[in-house]
Amino acid sequence: MKIKRLNDRDSSRLNIRKRFMPTLQTRKDNQHENICEEILRERAAVLSRAGIALEDAIDRLMSVDREIETKISLLKSYGTMAHDRDILNKQKLVHEEINLHIDQFNDLCRNAQLKYYYLIVTREALGLRRHEMIKEIYRIPSIKKKYRRFDG
Repeated sequence: MKIKRLNDRDSSRLNIRKRFMPTLQTRKDNQHENICEEILRERAAVLSRAGIALEDAIDRLMSVDREIETKISLLKSYGTMAHDRDILNKQKLVHEEINLHIDQFNDLCRNAQLKYYYLIVTREALGLRRHEMIKEIYRIPSIKKKYRRFDG
């Protein structure tokens, strides 16, 4: 009879295990899924931050480029006016401003190229290997040469 009781106890323990094992396994599965989901969210956030940093760098670059174009058109408008001392001084000042903006543009261009590199490295680290579309989306203009069109 003692043997029978032990067997009964064992079978009752097995029943308890069977009832609680699926819930333990389900909890483990849910925890695993939550961790995987959190990892995916973090990967997406890292990639997003790298893309936004590059986008901001390109926006600043384009803003300086517009300033350069505005200054060049102003310099050209001075060229059509009479050549007195005041106009020549203004031309010289605008010419210097253009070259300062070009220096700023070139610095921002190098910064944008670095941000592009960081984006590509981030994509590579996340297992993304094809970057053709990224080149099309984030077009970085080339470095500008100094403006040398001052006759004064």
